[in-house]
Amino acid sequence: MRKKVACPGCREQGRDRSGNNLNTFEDDPSRGWCHVCQKAYSVDGSTPLRAVKNKNEGMELFAVKQLPIRDLPHKPITKETCEKYDVRVGMDEETGEINKVYYPYTDQDGNVIGYKGRALPKDFFAVGRIKGLFGQNACKKSGKLLVITEGEDDCLAAYQMLKDRGKDYNVVSIPNGANNEGTIDASIRAELEFITSHGMVVLALDNDKPGQATAKALAELICSQSRVKLLKLPRKDAGQMLIEGMIEEFEKQFYTKDFSPDAIVSGSEITLEAIKKPKPVGYTIPYPELDKKLHGLRKGEITLFCAGSGIGKSTVTREISYHLATQHNLKIATIALETPIEDAARAFIAIDLNVPLHKMMFHGDKIEGVDESYDRLMVPDKLYFFRHWGSIESDSLVQKCHYFVKAKKVDFIVLDHISMVVAGGDITDERKSIDVLMEKLTNLVVETGVGVIGVVHLKRVPGKNYNSGDEVELTDLRGSAGLEQMSWTVVGLERDQQHDTQKDYSRIRVLKNRTLGFTGLADTLRYDHQTGRLLSVEAEY
Repeated sequence: MRKKVACPGCREQGRDRSGNNLNTFEDDPSRGWCHVCQKAYSVDGSTPLRAVKNKNEGMELFAVKQLPIRDLPHKPITKETCEKYDVRVGMDEETGEINKVYYPYTDQDGNVIGYKGRALPKDFFAVGRIKGLFGQNACKKSGKLLVITEGEDDCLAAYQMLKDRGKDYNVVSIPNGANNEGTIDASIRAELEFITSHGMVVLALDNDKPGQATAKALAELICSQSRVKLLKLPRKDAGQMLIEGMIEEFEKQFYTKDFSPDAIVSGSEITLEAIKKPKPVGYTIPYPELDKKLHGLRKGEITLFCAGSGIGKSTVTREISYHLATQHNLKIATIALETPIEDAARAFIAIDLNVPLHKMMFHGDKIEGVDESYDRLMVPDKLYFFRHWGSIESDSLVQKCHYFVKAKKVDFIVLDHISMVVAGGDITDERKSIDVLMEKLTNLVVETGVGVIGVVHLKRVPGKNYNSGDEVELTDLRGSAGLEQMSWTVVGLERDQQHDTQKDYSRIRVLKNRTLGFTGLADTLRYDHQTGRLLSVEAEY
Protein backbone atom coordinates (compact mmCIF):
# COMPACT_ATOMS: atom_id res chain seq x y z
CA MET A 1 0.00 0.00 0.00
CA ARG A 2 1.24 3.47 -0.81
CA LYS A 3 2.61 5.47 2.04
CA LYS A 4 2.73 9.25 2.33
CA VAL A 5 5.83 10.92 3.73
CA ALA A 6 7.25 14.42 3.92
CA CYS A 7 8.40 16.04 0.64
CA PRO A 8 11.89 17.60 0.79
CA GLY A 9 11.08 20.15 -1.91
CA CYS A 10 8.00 21.34 -0.03
CA ARG A 11 9.86 21.40 3.30
CA GLU A 12 12.55 23.66 1.78
CA GLN A 13 9.78 26.08 0.83
CA GLY A 14 8.18 25.92 4.28
CA ARG A 15 5.29 23.75 3.11
CA ASP A 16 4.06 20.24 3.95
CA ARG A 17 3.77 20.72 7.71
CA SER A 18 1.67 17.56 7.91
CA GLY A 19 4.48 15.60 6.28
CA ASN A 20 2.38 13.71 3.72
CA ASN A 21 2.86 15.39 0.33
CA LEU A 22 5.12 12.65 -1.08
CA ASN A 23 3.16 9.60 -2.23
CA THR A 24 5.57 6.65 -2.39
CA PHE A 25 5.34 4.13 -5.21
CA GLU A 26 3.81 0.75 -4.44
CA ASP A 27 6.47 -1.18 -6.33
CA ASP A 28 9.34 0.96 -5.03
CA PRO A 29 8.56 2.54 -1.63
CA SER A 30 12.04 4.10 -1.56
CA ARG A 31 10.76 6.70 -4.03
CA GLY A 32 7.66 8.77 -4.53
CA TRP A 33 5.86 11.56 -6.41
CA CYS A 34 4.98 14.99 -4.94
CA HIS A 35 1.83 16.44 -6.46
CA VAL A 36 2.76 19.92 -5.23
CA CYS A 37 6.32 20.06 -6.57
CA GLN A 38 5.39 17.87 -9.54
CA LYS A 39 8.69 16.02 -9.06
CA ALA A 40 9.88 12.59 -8.02
CA TYR A 41 12.04 12.05 -4.93
CA SER A 42 13.75 9.09 -3.31
CA VAL A 43 13.96 8.06 0.33
CA ASP A 44 17.63 7.81 1.39
CA GLY A 45 18.72 5.97 4.53
CA SER A 46 21.52 8.46 5.27
CA THR A 47 19.28 11.51 5.03
CA PRO A 48 15.51 11.79 5.44
CA LEU A 49 14.88 12.46 1.74
CA ARG A 50 16.91 13.31 -1.33
CA ALA A 51 15.62 14.85 -4.53
CA VAL A 52 15.80 12.75 -7.67
CA LYS A 53 17.19 14.77 -10.53
CA ASN A 54 14.65 15.20 -13.27
CA LYS A 55 16.52 14.35 -16.47
CA ASN A 56 13.75 15.88 -18.60
CA GLU A 57 13.61 19.12 -16.69
CA GLY A 58 14.99 21.17 -19.53
CA MET A 59 12.99 19.56 -22.29
CA GLU A 60 10.69 21.98 -24.03
CA LEU A 61 7.06 21.13 -24.58
CA PHE A 62 7.42 21.35 -28.33
CA ALA A 63 10.10 18.65 -28.23
CA VAL A 64 7.73 16.23 -26.49
CA LYS A 65 5.04 17.03 -29.04
CA GLN A 66 7.34 15.73 -31.77
CA LEU A 67 7.59 12.30 -30.15
CA PRO A 68 5.68 9.42 -31.74
CA ILE A 69 2.46 7.74 -30.64
CA ARG A 70 2.67 3.97 -30.21
CA ASP A 71 1.02 1.04 -28.44
CA LEU A 72 2.05 1.07 -24.78
CA PRO A 73 4.22 -1.92 -23.79
CA HIS A 74 3.57 -1.99 -20.03
CA LYS A 75 -0.20 -2.39 -20.55
CA PRO A 76 -2.04 -3.63 -23.63
CA ILE A 77 -3.18 -0.11 -24.58
CA THR A 78 -3.50 0.40 -28.31
CA LYS A 79 -2.11 3.14 -30.52
CA GLU A 80 -5.69 4.16 -31.33
CA THR A 81 -6.40 4.84 -27.64
CA CYS A 82 -3.15 6.77 -27.28
CA GLU A 83 -4.05 8.87 -30.35
CA LYS A 84 -7.38 9.71 -28.71
CA TYR A 85 -5.56 11.09 -25.67
CA ASP A 86 -2.43 12.34 -27.51
CA VAL A 87 -0.15 10.17 -25.35
CA ARG A 88 3.41 10.12 -26.67
CA VAL A 89 6.39 7.89 -26.00
CA GLY A 90 10.17 8.22 -25.77
CA MET A 91 12.51 5.60 -27.20
CA ASP A 92 15.78 4.17 -25.95
CA GLU A 93 18.43 5.25 -28.47
CA GLU A 94 20.30 1.96 -28.29
CA THR A 95 17.50 -0.62 -28.22
CA GLY A 96 14.71 1.34 -29.87
CA GLU A 97 12.32 0.18 -27.15
CA ILE A 98 9.85 2.51 -25.46
CA ASN A 99 11.27 3.70 -22.15
CA LYS A 100 9.13 6.77 -21.40
CA VAL A 101 5.47 7.72 -21.69
CA TYR A 102 4.16 11.31 -21.76
CA TYR A 103 0.57 12.05 -20.67
CA PRO A 104 -0.58 15.54 -21.78
CA TYR A 105 -2.41 18.08 -19.63
CA THR A 106 -4.16 21.02 -21.28
CA ASP A 107 -5.61 24.40 -20.40
CA GLN A 108 -9.26 25.36 -20.87
CA ASP A 109 -8.63 26.16 -24.53
CA GLY A 110 -7.16 22.73 -25.20
CA ASN A 111 -3.54 23.85 -25.43
CA VAL A 112 -1.00 21.44 -23.97
CA ILE A 113 0.64 23.11 -20.98
CA GLY A 114 2.51 20.15 -19.55
CA TYR A 115 3.16 16.43 -19.52
CA LYS A 116 3.31 13.98 -16.69
CA GLY A 117 6.14 11.73 -17.71
CA ARG A 118 6.69 8.13 -16.75
CA ALA A 119 10.13 6.55 -17.09
CA LEU A 120 9.28 2.88 -17.24
CA PRO A 121 8.57 0.98 -15.16
CA LYS A 122 7.39 3.63 -12.67
CA ASP A 123 9.49 6.75 -12.21
CA PHE A 124 7.39 9.88 -12.65
CA PHE A 125 8.47 13.39 -13.60
CA ALA A 126 6.89 16.50 -15.06
CA VAL A 127 7.46 18.67 -18.10
CA GLY A 128 5.69 22.01 -17.90
CA ARG A 129 2.59 22.40 -15.73
CA ILE A 130 0.17 19.70 -14.55
CA LYS A 131 -3.30 21.20 -14.22
CA GLY A 132 -6.87 19.94 -14.52
CA LEU A 133 -7.99 16.39 -15.21
CA PHE A 134 -6.07 14.11 -17.53
CA GLY A 135 -8.04 13.41 -20.69
CA GLN A 136 -10.40 16.33 -20.23
CA ASN A 137 -9.57 17.80 -23.64
CA ALA A 138 -10.39 14.46 -25.30
CA CYS A 139 -13.94 14.46 -23.94
CA LYS A 140 -17.00 15.13 -26.06
CA LYS A 141 -18.64 18.44 -25.19
CA SER A 142 -22.10 16.87 -25.17
CA GLY A 143 -21.14 13.82 -23.13
CA LYS A 144 -23.83 12.56 -20.76
CA LEU A 145 -21.69 10.08 -18.83
CA LEU A 146 -18.25 10.69 -17.32
CA VAL A 147 -15.90 8.02 -15.95
CA ILE A 148 -13.23 9.13 -13.46
CA THR A 149 -10.22 6.92 -12.68
CA GLU A 150 -7.25 7.35 -10.35
CA GLY A 151 -4.35 7.27 -12.85
CA GLU A 152 -3.56 8.07 -16.46
CA ASP A 153 -3.04 4.44 -17.49
CA ASP A 154 -6.33 3.50 -15.80
CA CYS A 155 -8.06 6.24 -17.79
CA LEU A 156 -6.68 4.84 -21.04
CA ALA A 157 -7.57 1.27 -20.02
CA ALA A 158 -11.14 2.21 -19.01
CA TYR A 159 -11.75 4.09 -22.26
CA GLN A 160 -10.38 1.22 -24.33
CA MET A 161 -12.45 -1.46 -22.55
CA LEU A 162 -15.65 0.57 -22.91
CA LYS A 163 -14.87 1.30 -26.57
CA ASP A 164 -14.45 -2.44 -27.16
CA ARG A 165 -17.96 -2.88 -25.74
CA GLY A 166 -19.36 -0.20 -28.06
CA LYS A 167 -19.50 2.54 -25.40
CA ASP A 168 -18.02 5.94 -26.26
CA TYR A 169 -18.04 7.58 -22.83
CA ASN A 170 -15.97 10.48 -21.58
CA VAL A 171 -13.14 9.12 -19.42
CA VAL A 172 -10.68 11.21 -17.35
CA SER A 173 -8.29 10.73 -14.44
CA ILE A 174 -7.58 12.76 -11.33
CA PRO A 175 -4.03 14.12 -11.52
CA ASN A 176 -2.61 13.52 -8.05
CA GLY A 177 -3.87 10.14 -6.93
CA ALA A 178 -5.97 9.29 -3.88
CA ASN A 179 -5.32 9.53 -0.16
CA ASN A 180 -6.38 7.71 3.01
CA GLU A 181 -8.13 10.77 4.42
CA GLY A 182 -10.54 10.92 1.48
CA THR A 183 -9.98 14.65 0.97
CA ILE A 184 -10.53 16.29 -2.41
CA ASP A 185 -7.61 18.43 -3.52
CA ALA A 186 -7.87 21.81 -5.21
CA SER A 187 -7.08 20.45 -8.69
CA ILE A 188 -10.26 18.34 -8.61
CA ARG A 189 -12.43 21.00 -7.01
CA ALA A 190 -11.44 23.41 -9.78
CA GLU A 191 -13.07 21.04 -12.31
CA LEU A 192 -16.37 20.46 -10.49
CA GLU A 193 -18.32 22.45 -13.06
CA PHE A 194 -17.03 20.18 -15.84
CA ILE A 195 -17.63 17.03 -13.76
CA THR A 196 -21.20 17.90 -12.81
CA SER A 197 -22.08 18.96 -16.36
CA HIS A 198 -22.55 15.22 -16.96
CA GLY A 199 -25.83 13.61 -15.98
CA MET A 200 -24.03 10.52 -14.68
CA VAL A 201 -20.57 10.30 -13.10
CA VAL A 202 -18.99 6.85 -12.63
CA LEU A 203 -16.15 6.77 -10.10
CA ALA A 204 -13.79 3.91 -10.98
CA LEU A 205 -10.91 4.67 -8.61
CA ASP A 206 -8.57 2.01 -7.26
CA ASN A 207 -10.05 -0.74 -5.12
CA ASP A 208 -7.90 0.04 -2.08
CA LYS A 209 -8.41 2.12 1.03
CA PRO A 210 -7.13 5.46 -0.38
CA GLY A 211 -8.98 5.00 -3.65
CA GLN A 212 -12.30 4.13 -2.03
CA ALA A 213 -12.00 6.91 0.57
CA THR A 214 -11.36 9.53 -2.13
CA ALA A 215 -14.11 8.12 -4.34
CA LYS A 216 -16.66 8.30 -1.54
CA ALA A 217 -15.65 11.86 -0.67
CA LEU A 218 -16.00 12.88 -4.31
CA ALA A 219 -19.34 11.09 -4.56
CA GLU A 220 -20.64 12.98 -1.53
CA LEU A 221 -19.48 16.23 -3.14
CA ILE A 222 -21.18 15.81 -6.50
CA CYS A 223 -24.21 13.56 -5.87
CA SER A 224 -26.52 16.55 -5.34
CA GLN A 225 -25.85 17.71 -8.92
CA SER A 226 -25.27 14.48 -10.88
CA ARG A 227 -26.19 10.84 -10.54
CA VAL A 228 -23.18 8.95 -9.22
CA LYS A 229 -22.07 5.33 -9.36
CA LEU A 230 -19.32 4.31 -6.97
CA LEU A 231 -17.56 1.24 -8.37
CA LYS A 232 -15.75 -1.37 -6.31
CA LEU A 233 -13.73 -3.10 -8.99
CA PRO A 234 -13.01 -6.85 -8.72
CA ARG A 235 -9.33 -6.06 -9.32
CA LYS A 236 -7.08 -3.30 -8.03
CA ASP A 237 -7.81 -0.92 -10.91
CA ALA A 238 -9.03 -0.64 -14.50
CA GLY A 239 -5.52 -1.20 -15.85
CA GLN A 240 -5.26 -4.58 -14.12
CA MET A 241 -8.67 -5.57 -15.47
CA LEU A 242 -7.49 -4.76 -18.98
CA ILE A 243 -4.33 -6.83 -18.50
CA GLU A 244 -6.46 -9.81 -17.37
CA GLY A 245 -8.92 -9.34 -20.22
CA MET A 246 -11.85 -8.59 -17.87
CA ILE A 247 -13.49 -6.25 -20.36
CA GLU A 248 -17.05 -7.57 -20.04
CA GLU A 249 -16.73 -7.65 -16.23
CA PHE A 250 -15.65 -4.01 -16.25
CA GLU A 251 -18.70 -2.92 -18.21
CA LYS A 252 -20.99 -4.87 -15.87
CA GLN A 253 -19.83 -2.70 -12.98
CA PHE A 254 -21.71 0.21 -14.55
CA TYR A 255 -25.05 -1.45 -13.79
CA THR A 256 -24.70 -1.18 -10.03
CA LYS A 257 -27.21 0.99 -8.17
CA ASP A 258 -26.62 4.72 -7.87
CA PHE A 259 -24.61 6.06 -4.97
CA SER A 260 -26.66 7.37 -2.07
CA PRO A 261 -25.15 9.41 0.78
CA ASP A 262 -24.97 7.80 4.19
CA ALA A 263 -28.34 7.70 5.96
CA ILE A 264 -30.33 8.23 2.73
CA VAL A 265 -32.55 5.18 2.23
CA SER A 266 -35.14 4.58 -0.48
CA GLY A 267 -38.51 3.16 0.50
CA SER A 268 -37.84 -0.07 -1.37
CA GLU A 269 -34.80 -0.70 0.85
CA ILE A 270 -37.06 -0.90 3.92
CA THR A 271 -38.47 -4.40 4.00
CA LEU A 272 -42.16 -5.17 4.46
CA GLU A 273 -41.19 -7.39 7.39
CA ALA A 274 -39.47 -4.46 9.09
CA ILE A 275 -42.59 -2.31 8.67
CA LYS A 276 -44.91 -5.01 10.02
CA LYS A 277 -42.66 -5.87 12.96
CA PRO A 278 -44.19 -4.37 16.15
CA LYS A 279 -42.07 -1.94 18.14
CA PRO A 280 -40.87 -3.37 21.45
CA VAL A 281 -43.35 -2.82 24.26
CA GLY A 282 -42.10 -0.42 26.90
CA TYR A 283 -41.23 -1.55 30.42
CA THR A 284 -43.97 -0.90 32.95
CA ILE A 285 -43.34 1.75 35.60
CA PRO A 286 -44.87 2.07 39.09
CA TYR A 287 -47.23 4.91 38.11
CA PRO A 288 -50.24 3.38 36.27
CA GLU A 289 -51.68 6.51 34.64
CA LEU A 290 -48.25 7.62 33.40
CA ASP A 291 -47.58 4.08 32.25
CA LYS A 292 -50.85 4.12 30.32
CA LYS A 293 -50.05 7.40 28.55
CA LEU A 294 -46.50 6.36 27.65
CA HIS A 295 -47.14 2.63 27.09
CA GLY A 296 -44.20 2.03 29.35
CA LEU A 297 -40.63 3.26 29.28
CA ARG A 298 -38.64 2.26 26.20
CA LYS A 299 -34.96 1.81 25.56
CA GLY A 300 -33.46 3.82 22.71
CA GLU A 301 -35.28 6.96 23.88
CA ILE A 302 -34.57 10.01 26.06
CA THR A 303 -37.15 10.65 28.81
CA LEU A 304 -36.85 13.88 30.81
CA PHE A 305 -38.35 14.63 34.23
CA CYS A 306 -38.64 18.28 35.23
CA ALA A 307 -39.93 20.17 38.29
CA GLY A 308 -39.09 23.02 40.58
CA SER A 309 -36.36 22.74 43.19
CA GLY A 310 -37.12 20.19 45.92
CA ILE A 311 -40.35 18.95 44.33
CA GLY A 312 -39.21 15.33 43.95
CA LYS A 313 -37.57 14.83 40.55
CA SER A 314 -34.78 12.63 41.90
CA THR A 315 -37.20 10.67 44.09
CA VAL A 316 -39.41 9.85 41.09
CA THR A 317 -36.48 8.70 38.93
CA ARG A 318 -35.15 6.54 41.78
CA GLU A 319 -38.55 4.85 42.18
CA ILE A 320 -38.65 4.16 38.43
CA SER A 321 -35.04 2.92 38.39
CA TYR A 322 -35.71 0.58 41.33
CA HIS A 323 -38.81 -0.77 39.57
CA LEU A 324 -36.91 -1.41 36.31
CA ALA A 325 -34.11 -3.20 38.16
CA THR A 326 -36.27 -5.37 40.42
CA GLN A 327 -39.38 -6.00 38.32
CA HIS A 328 -37.75 -6.26 34.87
CA ASN A 329 -34.27 -7.45 35.88
CA LEU A 330 -32.64 -4.58 33.98
CA LYS A 331 -29.25 -3.00 34.61
CA ILE A 332 -29.35 0.65 35.65
CA ALA A 333 -26.50 3.18 35.74
CA THR A 334 -27.02 6.25 37.93
CA ILE A 335 -25.02 9.40 37.26
CA ALA A 336 -25.99 11.64 40.19
CA LEU A 337 -23.87 14.77 39.91
CA GLU A 338 -25.22 16.41 43.09
CA THR A 339 -25.26 13.33 45.30
CA PRO A 340 -22.36 11.46 46.91
CA ILE A 341 -22.12 7.99 45.43
CA GLU A 342 -22.77 6.30 48.80
CA ASP A 343 -26.01 8.27 49.22
CA ALA A 344 -27.10 7.32 45.70
CA ALA A 345 -26.61 3.65 46.65
CA ARG A 346 -28.31 4.15 50.06
CA ALA A 347 -31.39 5.51 48.26
CA PHE A 348 -31.98 2.15 46.53
CA ILE A 349 -31.53 0.20 49.76
CA ALA A 350 -34.01 2.58 51.45
CA ILE A 351 -36.63 1.97 48.75
CA ASP A 352 -36.07 -1.77 48.96
CA LEU A 353 -36.60 -1.73 52.74
CA ASN A 354 -39.41 0.87 52.74
CA VAL A 355 -37.56 3.27 55.00
CA PRO A 356 -36.95 7.00 54.49
CA LEU A 357 -33.60 7.87 52.94
CA HIS A 358 -32.58 10.06 55.88
CA LYS A 359 -32.84 7.04 58.20
CA MET A 360 -30.54 5.06 55.93
CA MET A 361 -28.11 7.98 55.89
CA PHE A 362 -27.88 8.42 59.66
CA HIS A 363 -28.94 5.06 61.10
CA GLY A 364 -28.10 2.52 58.39
CA ASP A 365 -26.18 0.40 60.88
CA LYS A 366 -29.30 -0.03 63.02
CA ILE A 367 -31.84 -0.89 60.31
CA GLU A 368 -32.76 -4.54 59.86
CA GLY A 369 -32.44 -6.16 56.46
CA VAL A 370 -29.71 -3.93 55.04
CA ASP A 371 -27.37 -6.88 54.45
CA GLU A 372 -30.03 -8.86 52.61
CA SER A 373 -31.06 -5.82 50.55
CA TYR A 374 -27.44 -5.18 49.63
CA ASP A 375 -27.12 -8.77 48.44
CA ARG A 376 -30.29 -8.44 46.34
CA LEU A 377 -29.40 -5.15 44.65
CA MET A 378 -25.66 -4.51 44.72
CA VAL A 379 -24.01 -7.93 44.58
CA PRO A 380 -25.66 -9.08 41.28
CA ASP A 381 -24.34 -5.89 39.60
CA LYS A 382 -27.76 -4.69 38.56
CA LEU A 383 -26.90 -1.15 39.63
CA TYR A 384 -23.94 0.98 38.57
CA PHE A 385 -22.87 4.41 39.75
CA PHE A 386 -20.52 7.19 38.68
CA ARG A 387 -18.26 8.70 41.33
CA HIS A 388 -18.25 12.38 40.45
CA TRP A 389 -19.41 15.68 41.92
CA GLY A 390 -20.35 18.83 40.05
CA SER A 391 -20.12 19.81 36.40
CA ILE A 392 -18.39 17.61 33.85
CA GLU A 393 -17.48 18.02 30.19
CA SER A 394 -20.11 16.51 27.91
CA ASP A 395 -17.51 14.54 25.93
CA SER A 396 -16.25 12.90 29.12
CA LEU A 397 -19.78 12.18 30.31
CA VAL A 398 -20.83 10.56 27.03
CA GLN A 399 -17.66 8.45 27.01
CA LYS A 400 -18.64 7.09 30.43
CA CYS A 401 -22.13 6.39 29.09
CA HIS A 402 -20.68 4.41 26.19
CA TYR A 403 -18.63 2.41 28.69
CA PHE A 404 -21.72 1.65 30.79
CA VAL A 405 -23.54 0.38 27.70
CA LYS A 406 -20.79 -1.49 25.87
CA ALA A 407 -18.77 -2.87 28.78
CA LYS A 408 -21.43 -3.28 31.48
CA LYS A 409 -24.45 -3.92 29.21
CA VAL A 410 -26.54 -1.31 31.01
CA ASP A 411 -30.18 -0.94 29.86
CA PHE A 412 -30.98 2.53 31.23
CA ILE A 413 -28.82 5.47 32.29
CA VAL A 414 -30.20 8.00 34.78
CA LEU A 415 -28.59 11.44 34.48
CA ASP A 416 -29.40 13.58 37.52
CA HIS A 417 -29.22 16.25 36.45
CA ILE A 418 -28.55 17.52 32.92
CA SER A 419 -28.20 21.16 33.99
CA MET A 420 -25.28 20.18 36.23
CA VAL A 421 -23.26 18.92 33.27
CA VAL A 422 -22.89 22.44 31.91
CA ALA A 423 -23.07 24.43 35.15
CA GLY A 424 -20.66 27.29 35.69
CA GLY A 425 -20.85 29.10 32.34
CA ASP A 426 -22.96 32.11 31.33
CA ILE A 427 -26.49 31.57 30.05
CA THR A 428 -25.48 31.75 26.35
CA ASP A 429 -22.81 29.09 26.83
CA GLU A 430 -25.25 26.98 28.85
CA ARG A 431 -27.77 26.90 26.02
CA LYS A 432 -25.16 25.96 23.46
CA SER A 433 -23.63 23.35 25.77
CA ILE A 434 -27.02 21.73 26.45
CA ASP A 435 -27.71 21.61 22.69
CA VAL A 436 -24.39 19.85 22.16
CA LEU A 437 -25.03 17.45 25.07
CA MET A 438 -28.54 16.58 23.87
CA GLU A 439 -27.24 15.90 20.36
CA LYS A 440 -24.61 13.55 21.78
CA LEU A 441 -27.15 11.80 24.01
CA THR A 442 -29.46 11.37 21.02
CA ASN A 443 -26.62 9.78 19.05
CA LEU A 444 -25.90 7.57 22.07
CA VAL A 445 -29.43 6.16 22.37
CA VAL A 446 -29.81 5.70 18.60
CA GLU A 447 -26.42 4.02 18.22
CA THR A 448 -26.52 1.78 21.29
CA GLY A 449 -30.23 1.34 22.07
CA VAL A 450 -29.78 2.38 25.70
CA GLY A 451 -32.54 4.35 27.41
CA VAL A 452 -31.70 7.69 29.04
CA ILE A 453 -33.73 9.11 31.94
CA GLY A 454 -32.72 12.71 32.53
CA VAL A 455 -33.53 15.21 35.28
CA VAL A 456 -33.95 18.83 34.17
CA HIS A 457 -34.37 22.04 36.13
CA LEU A 458 -36.88 24.75 35.29
CA LYS A 459 -36.12 28.37 34.53
CA ARG A 460 -37.50 31.25 36.57
CA VAL A 461 -40.64 32.58 34.90
CA PRO A 462 -42.21 35.86 36.14
CA GLY A 463 -45.58 35.17 37.74
CA LYS A 464 -44.91 31.46 38.26
CA ASN A 465 -44.06 29.72 41.50
CA TYR A 466 -43.34 26.03 41.00
CA ASN A 467 -42.92 25.53 44.73
CA SER A 468 -46.55 26.54 45.20
CA GLY A 469 -47.76 23.96 42.70
CA ASP A 470 -48.03 26.11 39.56
CA GLU A 471 -48.47 24.22 36.29
CA VAL A 472 -45.28 23.21 34.47
CA GLU A 473 -45.13 23.84 30.72
CA LEU A 474 -42.79 22.51 28.05
CA THR A 475 -41.30 25.97 27.49
CA ASP A 476 -40.29 26.15 31.18
CA LEU A 477 -37.32 23.81 30.73
CA ARG A 478 -34.16 25.63 31.69
CA GLY A 479 -31.31 26.22 29.28
CA SER A 480 -32.16 25.26 25.71
CA ALA A 481 -34.91 24.41 23.26
CA GLY A 482 -32.84 21.33 22.47
CA LEU A 483 -34.17 19.70 25.65
CA GLU A 484 -37.73 19.58 24.35
CA GLN A 485 -36.80 19.09 20.69
CA MET A 486 -34.41 16.16 21.06
CA SER A 487 -36.17 14.23 23.81
CA TRP A 488 -38.85 11.61 23.15
CA THR A 489 -40.81 12.23 26.36
CA VAL A 490 -40.96 15.08 28.87
CA VAL A 491 -42.72 14.62 32.20
CA GLY A 492 -43.38 17.41 34.71
CA LEU A 493 -43.95 17.14 38.45
CA GLU A 494 -46.04 19.71 40.35
CA ARG A 495 -46.40 20.14 44.13
CA ASP A 496 -47.31 22.86 46.61
CA GLN A 497 -44.58 22.52 49.19
CA GLN A 498 -46.20 24.94 51.65
CA HIS A 499 -49.80 23.68 51.63
CA ASP A 500 -51.02 22.71 55.08
CA THR A 501 -52.68 19.43 54.09
CA GLN A 502 -51.59 18.70 50.53
CA LYS A 503 -47.83 19.33 50.63
CA ASP A 504 -47.09 15.59 50.44
CA TYR A 505 -49.09 15.22 47.23
CA SER A 506 -47.80 15.90 43.72
CA ARG A 507 -49.17 15.69 40.21
CA ILE A 508 -47.55 14.06 37.18
CA ARG A 509 -48.10 15.95 33.93
CA VAL A 510 -46.99 14.60 30.55
CA LEU A 511 -45.68 17.56 28.55
CA LYS A 512 -44.40 15.72 25.49
CA ASN A 513 -45.05 12.23 24.16
CA ARG A 514 -43.46 11.87 20.73
CA THR A 515 -44.32 8.19 20.28
CA LEU A 516 -48.03 8.16 21.25
CA GLY A 517 -49.06 11.80 21.61
CA PHE A 518 -50.99 11.40 24.89
CA THR A 519 -50.27 14.35 27.17
CA GLY A 520 -51.82 16.03 30.21
CA LEU A 521 -52.31 15.04 33.85
CA ALA A 522 -51.49 11.50 34.89
CA ASP A 523 -51.02 10.09 38.39
CA THR A 524 -51.32 11.83 41.72
CA LEU A 525 -48.47 10.79 44.01
CA ARG A 526 -48.18 10.84 47.79
CA TYR A 527 -44.97 10.83 49.75
CA ASP A 528 -45.21 8.48 52.76
CA HIS A 529 -43.03 9.75 55.58
CA GLN A 530 -43.06 6.36 57.31
CA THR A 531 -41.72 4.40 54.34
CA GLY A 532 -40.02 7.13 52.32
CA ARG A 533 -41.88 5.94 49.21
CA LEU A 534 -43.45 8.10 46.51
CA LEU A 535 -46.29 6.06 45.05
CA SER A 536 -49.46 6.66 43.07
CA VAL A 537 -52.76 7.19 44.92
CA GLU A 538 -56.30 8.23 44.07
CA ALA A 539 -56.50 12.02 43.59
CA GLU A 540 -57.34 13.74 46.87
CA TYR A 541 -57.57 17.32 45.57
